[in-house]
Amino acid sequence: MPTNQLRIITVLTIIMLVFLSVASFFGIFVDITYARETASMAAQGIGQDLVDLFIVVPALIITLIFMRRNSRIATLIFGGLVFYVFYSFIIYSLGVHFNQMFLIYCFTLGTSLYVFLIYFYRLSRMDIKGWFNEKTPNLGLAIFFIIVAALFYMLWLRDVIPAIIENKIPESVSDYDLLVNPVHVIDISFALPGLIIAAILLYRRNKLGYILAPIGLVFMIILTIALAAMIIMTKIKGIAEDASIAVIFIILSAVSVIFLWLFLRNIKASSE
Repeated sequence: MPTNQLRIITVLTIIMLVFLSVASFFGIFVDITYARETASMAAQGIGQDLVDLFIVVPALIITLIFMRRNSRIATLIFGGLVFYVFYSFIIYSLGVHFNQMFLIYCFTLGTSLYVFLIYFYRLSRMDIKGWFNEKTPNLGLAIFFIIVAALFYMLWLRDVIPAIIENKIPESVSDYDLLVNPVHVIDISFALPGLIIAAILLYRRNKLGYILAPIGLVFMIILTIALAAMIIMTKIKGIAEDASIAVIFIILSAVSVIFLWLFLRNIKASSE
């Protein structure tokens, strides 16, 4: 990666990390942050903020350091972490009621977007496919992506389609006093199609597939951990009686970790 591009990514990432840390800290420790949310939404926000502050921020710092040292593994993991921040802060910016962190949410969203765009542009011009040997589990990973996309499509459409037919508002929207559920918007419009596109490109051994695959896996690992933390936090706060669904997200995260390991272990040494 050219030095000037890496310098821009580094500066923007540091700025993003400051904003992300502030947003997470206030979400966890300052009660007024989620004062306008329902009790369930506030608990979920705290759960995700804990993951952001104590997992995502350190992981971004570590991968940025090693990416600057030309680590191929760190370079590929870094993109998934940034995409997770971008995804999450679309939700924070559009799904959380206006609060004192609004500008911080917007700045986090903006910096994560530009970091990801520059990162992806530079990797798309590199021979990422050449980093890997011929033993990468392309077919298995492609099938996994398709299955995950199909499952989440069924989950969201089961919520959305009956509401459209009956001209009602889905409970996931009305219960939280939202205009629409931003998760529905993001997943249906580009996140889940992105998994399907990554699966097709990877199956065809297109070089973009080798960029999108680790991004998708790292994103799913962190997202499912965050989802599990949200559910567990509602249990801790006494809002939800059953937190067993968190186990499903933990299993999905574990499977994603296995696929990520199987994929990244096929990276050649940088001298090859």
